[in-house]
Amino acid sequence: MAFTPHPLDRQRGTLPLEPDPLDKGGQGVIIRVLGPENLVYKEYMPHVGHVNGRALAELVDFGHRRTAGEVGFLLAQCAWPVARVVHEGRVTGFLMPHVPREFYGPIGGKPKLVELQYLLYEPNWAWQSLHQPSITGRLEIATMAAKMIDLLHTHGWVVGDLSFRNLLWRPGAPYKVFMLDCDGLRRHGGEPVLRQAHTPDWDDPYQPSSGPELDTDRYKLALLVGRVLARTASVRPGQEPTLLPGLPDQVLTAVRELFTRAHGPRGSRPSAAEWVQALVGRKRIAVTRPSRPQQSVPAGPVAPINLPGTGRRSVTVSRPASGSRPVLPQPSPSPSSERRWTPVLPPNGRTASPGKVMKPPPTPPRSVPQGAQPVSAPPRPRPVPVSGSQAAPRQSVGASPSPSSAAEAATTLGRRVIDSDAYAEQRQMAPRGGAVDDDAVARLIDHLAAGTGRDSVANVAVLLGDPADRTVLLMRAVKNLLNVEQTEVITLKDGDRTVELNVRLLQEQFFEEDEP
Repeated sequence: MAFTPHPLDRQRGTLPLEPDPLDKGGQGVIIRVLGPENLVYKEYMPHVGHVNGRALAELVDFGHRRTAGEVGFLLAQCAWPVARVVHEGRVTGFLMPHVPREFYGPIGGKPKLVELQYLLYEPNWAWQSLHQPSITGRLEIATMAAKMIDLLHTHGWVVGDLSFRNLLWRPGAPYKVFMLDCDGLRRHGGEPVLRQAHTPDWDDPYQPSSGPELDTDRYKLALLVGRVLARTASVRPGQEPTLLPGLPDQVLTAVRELFTRAHGPRGSRPSAAEWVQALVGRKRIAVTRPSRPQQSVPAGPVAPINLPGTGRRSVTVSRPASGSRPVLPQPSPSPSSERRWTPVLPPNGRTASPGKVMKPPPTPPRSVPQGAQPVSAPPRPRPVPVSGSQAAPRQSVGASPSPSSAAEAATTLGRRVIDSDAYAEQRQMAPRGGAVDDDAVARLIDHLAAGTGRDSVANVAVLLGDPADRTVLLMRAVKNLLNVEQTEVITLKDGDRTVELNVRLLQEQFFEEDEP
């Protein structure tokens, strides 16, 4: 793929970099950038392979073009890429902010990053002086993590490798959380910056072969909440979590209920928004959808495993055996193919000795449940011409589609969408979708799916028989109908001049749950 410049790109040769890197990991090295911006530079190593510059640019754009208060709040909790770094026509890495000093604590006698793992074990000699929150504090930390994931999902981002190593917490009230490795995020239905990895014991047994998705995040969020509130690093949905005493009865009941639901297959797990409601003690109205059938995973390359203790070197948090003499763990070699963790350290910071390397757990079998059938692709929609002498006749949005046989209309992708149970549910939950009728939605889907998935608002206006300015408003109504749980199935881009439809994501949202 040809290199495409971005307005916010920074040339590597212009960066005032410290001579020595702060840290080195499996994907790249972290170098401090001198100056008032308080940034660090992550430079990718050559062996990581192709860097998806477009995906990295989309992360950068999100941080600069959105001004909503909630987005600003989100970016304050993440080491978000602020600019790509390029050299000789290729992307070499990106700039991101330093981790705030408030997320460091005394570990092994030195200030270290306070990772989530320090909430999952009883303190040992190396970090016994680190602040330990009460059950109320743990509940606050879990709630803030759930709110962060909910915001990311609301804006169409999938975390993928959510684990106890890339989420930090402030060791003291007021509690806060901070996410690392944000270049691992990707758009739902999109491609990642680099081939994504996973962390042992934080894997989703039903993750599809295509990679992480929203349901993967939901499973890992259940791991996070259950493990933080039970102070254990091993409990999984399907097991009964022994939660620490002191939780309000309403929260206790809701957490156990959602943790049990997270054991289900894709499509049945509680969303991040449901976790937020449960953790803050609000009454919830459960919305149950049919679970998606699981397909067997085809053979192929698997994601590399993030082994704790590689790259970002931290002190093991397990308690030494009774009567043994505390000894700091010694470094252990790590194959270059394994992902290393790369922290953002404070000026003149040092890393601790490497932690104990955990063996990855056996991978649960991924197969089609008994009685389930593989999801078949929907039939190819018929193209709808919109230009020249064959342009569709102008009709009002509420008018019936052009005359055609009932059999032909029933086989188009658009008709299948508006006849689905998921669409009927969206129509009930999205009152603003009333500005556009179902036939117009079906025609729009068929038109976009028959081409590249993109078209100008001007052409769509011709298709729907409305002025271009009104078509923009109608597209916002369509988004309320098609963007299930805020996933970006259909979007307006290029300053509201282009409409884009993600056909694969459309099929996933409206058909997979309806299959027997």
